[in-house]
Amino acid sequence: MKKYPIRFNNLEEVTTFVKTVSRYDCDMDLCRGSIIIDAKSILGIMTIFPEADLELVIHTNDQESILKSLSAFLIDKKTA
Repeated sequence: MKKYPIRFNNLEEVTTFVKTVSRYDCDMDLCRGSIIIDAKSILGIMTIFPEADLELVIHTNDQESILKSLSAFLIDKKTA
């Protein structure tokens, strides 16, 4: 399990993100402080999306293809 900083700029990005992560069989969560929601739940994401940057937690060891498909949402730690 590893955490990745992630950001959404608009509702369209949230929709695209949920469609993308739903293609994978592994569990993924989005965290903001002590709040943890299912990354495949558009309603869950919409409750915390406008607040701040989030952390994506991927519960699998095979994360490379997932990270490539989500690269548009990942925050580069050097520029964050």
